[in-house]
Amino acid sequence: MTVIVEDLSVSIAGRRLVDGVGLTLTSGERTALVGASGAGKSLACAALAGTLPPGATATGRLTVRRTDRPEPDDGVNLLDLPAARRPSSSRIALVQQDPSTSLHPLETVGTQVAAAARAAGASRDGARSRALELLERVGLDADLAARVPARLSGGQRQRAAVALALACEPVLIVADEPTTALDVVARAELLAVLVEVTSPWSDSVGGADKGAADAPALLLVTHDLPAAGTCERVVVLDEGQVVESGDSRSVLTRPLHEVTRAMCEAAREESLAGALAAIESRAAVDDCALCEITQGESGRRPGYMPRSRVLAAGAPSSAQGRHGE
Repeated sequence: MTVIVEDLSVSIAGRRLVDGVGLTLTSGERTALVGASGAGKSLACAALAGTLPPGATATGRLTVRRTDRPEPDDGVNLLDLPAARRPSSSRIALVQQDPSTSLHPLETVGTQVAAAARAAGASRDGARSRALELLERVGLDADLAARVPARLSGGQRQRAAVALALACEPVLIVADEPTTALDVVARAELLAVLVEVTSPWSDSVGGADKGAADAPALLLVTHDLPAAGTCERVVVLDEGQVVESGDSRSVLTRPLHEVTRAMCEAAREESLAGALAAIESRAAVDDCALCEITQGESGRRPGYMPRSRVLAAGAPSSAQGRHGE
């Protein structure tokens, strides 16, 4: 199965913000769409998902082609149809930066995923089983499935949104900056989940072997180049146009376009700056005399603290950990 995007353009108030974008997204493969803020990435996503804002118009073609099991709706231009009217065999799911845009705050995530599975054609009992299977697949057990979104961490909510997207059995998952609000651990977990759910897999419920044709394609929209490296292909967008594309290793290690080169250099500098800050921070702490503190009237646990809270002049300090720790 292949999702083909041809000459996609999006305009608002007569201004073309996405201009002639072409993509080929194959089942079981991952493509990263990268670019700076304002490059047109999110508008392109919204056009593919059928969720453009009022006043925005899309032109071009968006079609699904199947060579193994053709569907009657293959070849229909999905850009001409809003999301609700698109054929069930050609669903495109959108995972957004904020999972609260897709998760109801007052219903358990298990109930919501089951409802999506039911809408995709599962029976009532089958939808419940499917929901538990999908939530487990993204790392959420039955206990977490019984919780409302507010009782989940940010990373867990985002993984629940991925399970919700999978429940509609999409041909394509469009993930629009899904890791932006996550800490480093939750970010890595979510990227691993996105890789796993878009890879050929063996269905643990039915035991039926499934190949690449059954796995959705993934379009990961990001400005984070390390995240883009989890995809097989990278497409670089600048001012609404594709300026470079190719396999991820070539694009990220041997960039050709000046925009791509600038992004890669900025990513290297950011990574180096972070590493140097961590080294300097550790050195400053090591130079501080430590004194032991014990359980006292304050009720604090035994531990250690610097004799002086003032680090060496100009030395950065940082604390990292998972949200809630």
